[in-house]
Amino acid sequence: MPLQGPVAHELWQVDQTLARLGDQLARLRARRTELLGALRAEAAGQGAAGAGAAQGVGSAGAVPPFAGALPPYPAAAGPGVAGSGVPRPEVSTGTAKNVLLILGGLLLTVAAAVFTVVSWGQLGIGGRAAVLAAFTALVMLAPVVLIRRGLTATAETMAGLAVALLLLDGYAARRVGLLGVDSLDALHYTAGVLGLTALILVAYARVTRLRGPAPVAVVLAQPVLPLLTGDWSETWLVAMLVATAALDVVLVRHGRGAVRVTAGSTGSAVAVLALLGGVPYALGSPSVAQALVRSAPLLGLALLGGLVTWLLARRGDAEREIWAAAAAVGTVLTLIAVPAAPAQPMLDGPGTDWRPLAYLVPALVVVLAADRLPWRRVRPAGMATGGLVALLTTLTLLPRLVVSLAAPFAWLDVLWTGTWNGRERQPFEPASPADVVVLAVLATGLLAATARAAGGWPMKGEAGGGSGWLTRAAVVGALVAGALVIAVAPQAFGMPYPVATAVQAALAIASAVAATLGRAPWWAVACALVAAPASVRAAAYAFGSEPATLIVLPILAVAAGAMALRARLTGLRLWGVGFAALFLGLEAVAAGFSLGVRVPIAGSMGFAVAGVLVLLVSLWTGSADRGNGLRYTGAVLLLLASWLRLGADEVTVVEAYTVPCSLVLLGSGWWRRRGAAVSSWAAYGAGLSVTMLPSLVAVYADTEWRRSLVLGVVALAVLLAGVRFKLQAPTSIGAVVVAGVVVRELAPYVSEMFLAVPRWVPIAVGGLLLVVVGATYEARMRDLRRLRDTFATMG
Repeated sequence: MPLQGPVAHELWQVDQTLARLGDQLARLRARRTELLGALRAEAAGQGAAGAGAAQGVGSAGAVPPFAGALPPYPAAAGPGVAGSGVPRPEVSTGTAKNVLLILGGLLLTVAAAVFTVVSWGQLGIGGRAAVLAAFTALVMLAPVVLIRRGLTATAETMAGLAVALLLLDGYAARRVGLLGVDSLDALHYTAGVLGLTALILVAYARVTRLRGPAPVAVVLAQPVLPLLTGDWSETWLVAMLVATAALDVVLVRHGRGAVRVTAGSTGSAVAVLALLGGVPYALGSPSVAQALVRSAPLLGLALLGGLVTWLLARRGDAEREIWAAAAAVGTVLTLIAVPAAPAQPMLDGPGTDWRPLAYLVPALVVVLAADRLPWRRVRPAGMATGGLVALLTTLTLLPRLVVSLAAPFAWLDVLWTGTWNGRERQPFEPASPADVVVLAVLATGLLAATARAAGGWPMKGEAGGGSGWLTRAAVVGALVAGALVIAVAPQAFGMPYPVATAVQAALAIASAVAATLGRAPWWAVACALVAAPASVRAAAYAFGSEPATLIVLPILAVAAGAMALRARLTGLRLWGVGFAALFLGLEAVAAGFSLGVRVPIAGSMGFAVAGVLVLLVSLWTGSADRGNGLRYTGAVLLLLASWLRLGADEVTVVEAYTVPCSLVLLGSGWWRRRGAAVSSWAAYGAGLSVTMLPSLVAVYADTEWRRSLVLGVVALAVLLAGVRFKLQAPTSIGAVVVAGVVVRELAPYVSEMFLAVPRWVPIAVGGLLLVVVGATYEARMRDLRRLRDTFATMG
């Protein structure tokens, strides 16, 4: 017979189903036999019913007479009913037992506490001691009896009650002044009670073999050493916390089961407390001597953290190595704080603030050291922690850096006044030399870490692997830090204005050259991102004097033009075009200022130069889409130049100048569209915008109705023509202008209406509108998609 094909597959499925049904039938028959046996046992234990049942039994395998009267099996099992017809318990026996034991233990503990605190005064001192001692002894002896009877869970509950009673005994003894313990220091007495209770529980666990008392003893022992410090200095408190964490490490190494887990959890918590309390305390030292004393416990904590990291990571287990990485984070923070504490007072002198170096240098050293760790999870954790501290340290310089970097832009008020502001250089608060040194140290450290991680100069090729992004981030960070060093150095060291301007221009040009020659895309983009603000700042620096402006701006424009022509990355060429147009436009503005023209006219000259440059570049571009984008940009710049010039000459009837230009542009666009497939934006966009957009601006400044009426009619005609011939440019421009005219005409009436109605009405209308929009969202989205498709089919 063939064993392939759909028939054979269906036969195989039928056989599998029959096998499963056979197994289920066998299980049901076995369960039926068990149930019948249970019924026979119940019948045999009854008197007369048992005798009658014995008479009715014929042979060993016969079914008793009452078996036929049993109710039939349910057709389907409902909630809480097993498939065999037997009710299924919704709460397991173990769960019910645990709930009862926990509630019972809590109630007994609450009763004992209420007796000790509230009803204590009704007995004499002898009666009080006798009652508590007897009750505690009985509770501690109860588990021994319970264990012999096999009631281990109940014994654990009673042991927990015994712990509470022991602590209550200590409270009661101090309250009544038993043996003069009320004269002891409260913290010392609490430490003694906790320590004695922990020792009793350890012995109790050995005798009873219970699992609960030993972990509880570990928890109770945690505050003992810190409480013994009493009113001593915080240094001793941190030292005792470190000692407690060390003892927990010993328990983790040599303990078993729950003791080991509890010691690991409590030790981690105590170590974190020591770190959070000890680091700020040490860093706040007013002198070097006090800093050395306060940081001594932190040194022990760092050694302990290193030991724990090594113990966890040396076996190569993945889960252990994750915990080792967490321990390494705390260790790195401690290692940074230990040298920073005594170094900070030494660097905190009058004048310049050198304290950031106290944190930055150890952080970078830790990064370089962590790079040599052999464990793949611990190594990035240590490096990231040190790098984060270095970053946060550098961010403390941010306010001064922002003020220093933005200070030269104050000279740009020449754009509004049209005159040079007397002195060549306006005074402002310079960045400090310490800021420059900190940035230089950061850049050097990042480069060293990158070279060490990459096995050489990282820019020789692409940085790859699991650590590639870290290498790139470090290189970019070093680039930014180095650029900031050069940017703020002239102000920090008081360089003369010509030298400072030359330094800013050199930084911009060097960044542009690095972006142009960069082979790796990420490196070229990073250099371009540095070159952009550096060049803008260099231009702002140059605006401090007329000669500097006329010299620096063309140099920056040449560098941007070189990027536009020679950049290896295609995207950077457009970037270069944009900045070349910007700087040449600014040069035209500066030349206009030098000739004494007014600000609007100088701005018009700048837009005109930039627009012509962009249009010329669009002729040499190889991509049609990019060329169209440049042409649109150039056209917009020329439009802005013309509008600004019209505004500068205070022309009121702008249509006298714009309509002839629009007619010429529309005619040439119509001619271009006849001979080739040209988009409506390229053919008619400029011609329509030259007249309609300036007229729309003039409508808002005009108080008469004639211009508004004429413009509205023309815009509506353009809109209808665009819809009729399915053209995007007339449709869009006509719709925008019509909407602008309508808004201008209806604005007074709308404002009066809003003032007349109560304030709650717009809110209610808005809420109703939101409800309606939400209810018809899907339909509206469908209509919008249809409108989009219709608009996309236009030329």
